This record gives sequence, structure tokens and C-alpha cells, in this order.
Amino acid sequence: MVQKILIIVNLVVALGAAGIVFYAHNIIKPPPTDQAAEAEALKTEAVASTQIKPVQIKKFAVNLHSRSSRLRYLDIEMNVLTFEEGQKAIIKANEHLFKDTAIEVASYLNPDELDSVTGKMLFENKVKKQVNAKLGETPAVKHIYFSVFVVQ
Repeated sequence: MVQKILIIVNLVVALGAAGIVFYAHNIIKPPPTDQAAEAEALKTEAVASTQIKPVQIKKFAVNLHSRSSRLRYLDIEMNVLTFEEGQKAIIKANEHLFKDTAIEVASYLNPDELDSVTGKMLFENKVKKQVNAKLGETPAVKHIYFSVFVVQ
């Protein structure tokens, strides 16, 4: 008699477990993803991130160290592209950092270096890294574009 009760209990437990597995696999399903809506959301996000307009830092001049007797300087105007739209206020409030950093970086480069393409790229990378370091934890400067870059 005890064996029959144990067999019945085991049978009930096994059927209950099988029912739970069947229910989990067939009845509980995640809602289907709407492919069109997901694609549209990705497009909207991509367009929004590419439509950020740069912050313009007005034209200024930097005196360059020159070994010759004539005075050399860099005439520069920057457009700063941020990672997010909300970071524009940070850039505008800290415009002086860009000017100070540009002066500091340019003082270590000679005019002939700055006049080359690699010199401009080196200048941009150094200014970007130093300004991002000075701004704090979250980097705000994605790219720096030069609308005026004249070494005279």
C-alpha cells in the first residue's frame, strides 16, 4: 500500500513538473519585437547624434616661438563638436580653457610643424585631450574643427 502511494505521489510530481515546463515553453513567451519600430528608433537616434552643431570659438591669435628674427603667429578659429547636445553649455562656459590650452600646446610646437597636416592633427589631438582632462570626469570634446588655421 505504501509503495502505491509513493508511486502515485511521484507520478503527480512528475506530471506537475512536466506541466510547468510545458507552460514555460509554450504559454509564457516574450512579446515579439517590432522590427520596424526598432529600426526607426535606431535611425532617429543616429540622426540626432549626427545633427549636433559645433560650438564656435571665435578667432584669436597665438604668438609662436621662432628661432628667426621675424615674429611668427598662429591665427586660429575653432569649432568644437560635443558628444551630446547638452554639453554645449559646458563648452561655452569654458571657452577660456580652449584658448589657454591652444596657447600652451602651440608654445611647444615650432611654426613649421604647425604648418603641416600632421602638425595640425597633433595640435588638435593635444588640445582635445588636455581640455577633456581639465573639464573633469566626462569628456565633452569629440572633435575640434578649424575654420581658420593660418601660420604666419
